[in-house]
Amino acid sequence: MNFINEKDEEFVYISNTKELNELLEKFTQKDLFAYKFKFKSRDYFIKLLKFLGIKIDDFENQYFYFDSSQKLHISESEFGYIWISTYGLIAMNKPTKNKFINAFKNQYTVINLLFEQAIDLSQSKKIYDVDSYNFGKLSVLTPAIFNNIIFYIELFCKAYLNLTGSKVLHTHKLNFLYQKTLETMSFKNHKDTLFQFIILDPLSKIIEHINKIPGDFREQFVKYDDNISDDTIIIFDTEELIKMQNVLEVSYDFIIDYFYSGEKSHYLETGTYKKILEKAKNSEEIENVKKMYGHLINDK
Repeated sequence: MNFINEKDEEFVYISNTKELNELLEKFTQKDLFAYKFKFKSRDYFIKLLKFLGIKIDDFENQYFYFDSSQKLHISESEFGYIWISTYGLIAMNKPTKNKFINAFKNQYTVINLLFEQAIDLSQSKKIYDVDSYNFGKLSVLTPAIFNNIIFYIELFCKAYLNLTGSKVLHTHKLNFLYQKTLETMSFKNHKDTLFQFIILDPLSKIIEHINKIPGDFREQFVKYDDNISDDTIIIFDTEELIKMQNVLEVSYDFIIDYFYSGEKSHYLETGTYKKILEKAKNSEEIENVKKMYGHLINDK
């Protein structure tokens, strides 16, 4: 097949009858493939649809066609290409060309689903019955959440370090990665920002917990339940679970925003402490702000 590149995207280009016939032969041979196609002439595409027994009027009614029995998916994009998959319904490509961002996005999907399950369970009245399925589910969710939130923070730190241009070391040691993140935050003048206040500070509580686990705790052993001295529990309090889920959501939003916006990300605007103080309505609220965030400003 004739491949072309346009703006860092790869397409199969059907420019003549010979190339069209080669494509039709792939369907005859039941070859498996999934590509973005561009046709020099609309007529070539119409001939392909006719060969497959698809009426052009039916196709243009929705601009996609899917046949589960043949595992055939054809969809015309508004951006000028046609997606054809003989595998069935599959993802077109990776989210980005940055492996750290891709890994981070994948892990966010996992941990967010786990928190959604945990929140749903915590709101069920049957959860309090020790003989119930819901109560038993807590024994599964507890290690799953702990394992995946550790991995999430690891990938969060690595994604941030990568976006700042820092060297990302191949390690699972969360405390090391978190300290490296703090150092980079200071070096890049990312202190006194929403990034520091509403993301790094809440995540530090998990780092503190891990650091207090006795013995030679190893993050990569959590998935095997192989840290002998680890007796971590998770309290399934709905309000606290929602708070943590919000922290994860904001941290995800920050990394994606930083990836696309760079230093212009609103999460990296300095002067956050002053802005919070200015919103305080009285002396009591001012003192509460100082107690909650003062250590971040005073920690030079």
